[in-house]
Amino acid sequence: MRSVAVVGATGVVGQQFIVALQKHPWFNIVKLAASQKSAGKTYEEALKRESGSIGWFCEEEPDPEVLKMKVEDASTMRVDDCDLIFTALESEQALLLEPKYAKEKPVVSTASAFRYEPDVPILVPGVNTEHVALLSKQRERRGWRGFITPIPNCTTTGLVITLKPIYDRFGINIVLMTSMQAVSGAGRSPGVLALDIIDNIIPYIPKEEEKVQTETLKILGKLGAEGIEYAPFKVSCTCARVNVKDGHTESV
Repeated sequence: MRSVAVVGATGVVGQQFIVALQKHPWFNIVKLAASQKSAGKTYEEALKRESGSIGWFCEEEPDPEVLKMKVEDASTMRVDDCDLIFTALESEQALLLEPKYAKEKPVVSTASAFRYEPDVPILVPGVNTEHVALLSKQRERRGWRGFITPIPNCTTTGLVITLKPIYDRFGINIVLMTSMQAVSGAGRSPGVLALDIIDNIIPYIPKEEEKVQTETLKILGKLGAEGIEYAPFKVSCTCARVNVKDGHTESV
């Protein structure tokens, strides 16, 4: 069983990590980290709002053992007793903290901060497993013992899983995609204002379409001697935020 840390543990995505990991047979959560204001508190205390309610956003509840864990400051957290680190940080924080962690340990990141670096693969199981070989070049180039492997944008993930068998069998000239994305995808900082989304569709998510276009071509590209050669087809997409709590819909 691998010992893991969850960084950004109090946020919506960090909570999803905890739900996915707390009963997983391969992983044991040994550290939780968040901002300085949460450091030193138990996880339950860190989740409490000023009103006294618990800011927990998943349907599955956290284990009692997890609620009792002390939250560490993400900026000073030691990683020597972890085998793997899952981070759910804003991109600005990820740029600062993830390289510190990756000097010693592998990092799985939800941030976009390193997705477009030439030595960083965006891995999707069953889609581009061969890109794992790029991690050795990343370690060599950056002098790290660990590595950073970001997961794709949530909209990209479903798209590339669908496109992969079609691309391998028939090839693709152009992809046209429209997504209707739940408010949970925006997180809590800043999230989506209630008055903006109630009874409404917001036809613009900053940088979302660019992310989907770039990531799709990178993930479905080929690993060459100099790195990943992006797939040659075109991607055109429209991404909108809709008044749904969880789950994205894509028309391709």
